[in-house]
Amino acid sequence: MTRFASSLRPRGHKARASFALVAAALLASGCSVSPKPLTDDENVSRIREDMSVIMAPQEPFSGPVSMHEAMARAIKYNLDERVKLMEMAVANQQLDLSRFDMLPRLVAGAGYTGRNNESGSESLNLATGRRTGESTTATDRHRRTADLGFTWNILDFGVSYLRARQNSNLVLIADERRRRVVQGILQDVRTSYWRAVAAERLLKRIEPLEKRIEAARKNANAMEAQRVQAPLQTLSYQRALVDTLRQLQTLRRELVAAKSQLGALMGLPPGENFTLQMPPDVTGKDVPAITASVETLETYALLNRPELLEESYNARITADETHRALLKLLPGIDLNAGLHYDSNSFLLNQRWADYGARVSWNILSLASAPDTHAFSKAQEELVAFRRQALSVAVLSQVRVAMVQFRELSQEFSLNADQAAIDRRIRQQYVNSSTVGQQGDMSVIQAEVSELVSDLRRDLVYADLQNAYARVMVSAGVDPMPEAVPSQDLTTLRQAVSDGLGAWQQKAGGTARLQDLLVPATTTSEKAPGEKAPVEKAAEPKTDSKAAPVAARNEEPTERKAAVPERVTVAELPQPQAASMSAPMTVSYGPSSRSETAKGYSVPLSALAPMGRASAR
Repeated sequence: MTRFASSLRPRGHKARASFALVAAALLASGCSVSPKPLTDDENVSRIREDMSVIMAPQEPFSGPVSMHEAMARAIKYNLDERVKLMEMAVANQQLDLSRFDMLPRLVAGAGYTGRNNESGSESLNLATGRRTGESTTATDRHRRTADLGFTWNILDFGVSYLRARQNSNLVLIADERRRRVVQGILQDVRTSYWRAVAAERLLKRIEPLEKRIEAARKNANAMEAQRVQAPLQTLSYQRALVDTLRQLQTLRRELVAAKSQLGALMGLPPGENFTLQMPPDVTGKDVPAITASVETLETYALLNRPELLEESYNARITADETHRALLKLLPGIDLNAGLHYDSNSFLLNQRWADYGARVSWNILSLASAPDTHAFSKAQEELVAFRRQALSVAVLSQVRVAMVQFRELSQEFSLNADQAAIDRRIRQQYVNSSTVGQQGDMSVIQAEVSELVSDLRRDLVYADLQNAYARVMVSAGVDPMPEAVPSQDLTTLRQAVSDGLGAWQQKAGGTARLQDLLVPATTTSEKAPGEKAPVEKAAEPKTDSKAAPVAARNEEPTERKAAVPERVTVAELPQPQAASMSAPMTVSYGPSSRSETAKGYSVPLSALAPMGRASAR
């Protein structure tokens, strides 16, 4: 009987194993994943969730919307601005999480172990080759365990520290991207506001003029039917009326969406109506003035453009990535300690503590050390060259923005003069029409010409305002202070008004770029313990509108030499000598004269613009 039972035991194990395999196969087939499109209920739920945010009520309008209030509402309610704020919040959360990676691991665990029979074993006598024949055990059938382990890898701590520093720079990059979005939004708001103002002014004039043209067309059709005039003359008159009506409809199409675009920038729900605050009619004297010189704007742009600051933070991240790559080549040191408990009754000590240290090193990783270092340095050089190329683009953008602003200023003055002339011509046609010397068609054409001239003047003025804002954006000027005490519309509107009124003073207070470049040979030829005097830069020719810091702060040479912090700008960025035979040249100002690039020493105190915090 015992032999029969023992013969059946393996078959039972095989049956249980087969059943387990079949169950696992069925479970695996049930866990297969197939594409599952969104259902109608899920789409409706998504729409409701999104519209609850988009259609969320804003602060009610207290009156007509001015440009400053439109900018304040865009800063507070624009969804693009909210996206960048959320990206900043995510970057801050990521930084907080990365700080925990630097902590050692402290793992607590508990468990229970049981079995249906004894964990016995025999032993083998190595001298005789015979089994002892006695089964012994040293483990209880049911036991409980608990552990508290401490582990710290010093190499992982260094890597986590560098990763946390990279995440801190990502927070600053997110802030710079938010600045860039805010600057772009406010530029678009300024342009859309003035286009909406032009639309409000002219759409009211287009509607009665269209009614007059329709009435004239009916009269022309009646004259054609009655054959009062020659058919060719009547048809020409009708064609002129249709052409005039077509021009008015083209103007309407260009202006009808301007107000909706402004509402979208302010974050208003689609279709919500609001009233614009109408400024006085613009004239040729309403050209916005830029008193800051283009040279000071260039320096301010190099110091404050979000793109350049972002690339500088990327350079920090790349440098830390180089350190991380080299740090991983070093041997790792593990420190560990733990507290343990085991309820096994056969143990002499059921509670104990252990500790130790271990050094591990992948020696083969040393073979990749030269390539790793070369790759990391190439990445750093790539970031540096990208920042230098961006600096050249920034300087060009400042120059181009100033040129476009000046050209549009002249174009606006001409359009304003033309609009004034067309207004007087229309008045002459009206006066002649009252005494019977001119027909309705001549008066209508004169009114259309005046309307087109006014529209062209207002649209060019909107482009001029856009060019004015583009100068601010190209210089990296923030239209708002760095800290706003409150986020209500009244405070934001006042902050925008103050920022727009003082941006030229803030940007124009920076030293001109050529005044900052002092030849470094004055410091390299001195003895180690001797202070090197600073050469006085050539005094630039300035007008009364723009006075840089370097020209206003006329200090003795001894005081300038006492500045302890100095930065040496090496030779200006240029490709390797092997790829470029001729030296790089650099030119400043409107003149076309070029000179060979040299090394310069720049005082750090001269680089900081007036009124701006030194740390962002």
